[in-house]
Amino acid sequence: MPEPLSINEALDRIDELAGSDISVRGLLTFEFEDISIAHLPRAERRDGEMSSIWLSTGTGALGFDQQRCQSLNGKIVVVEGTLFKPEPPFGGCGHMSLWPAELLARTLEHE
Repeated sequence: MPEPLSINEALDRIDELAGSDISVRGLLTFEFEDISIAHLPRAERRDGEMSSIWLSTGTGALGFDQQRCQSLNGKIVVVEGTLFKPEPPFGGCGHMSLWPAELLARTLEHE
């Protein structure tokens, strides 16, 4: 897999990359109603969730260990998976459709 994309780059290229397997690097949030990866550095983040991607971990199906993911909360990670755009009529992804994209994660590694 090529060098990981930044979150902002993946979002800027969402029309081109939707449905593709990609790798992104960012700051993991693994909390109740917020499982996402945010852009780094923080100074380049856009308003709200516009610089983060919702992560679908397919609990069980993909074998993600929730305790391990929780231990990585707030850490820099690299995630590989398939990128998706929001489905109409939602206009967003994840909890309450707050995120501009979703990544169906296959791997999640601490950097």
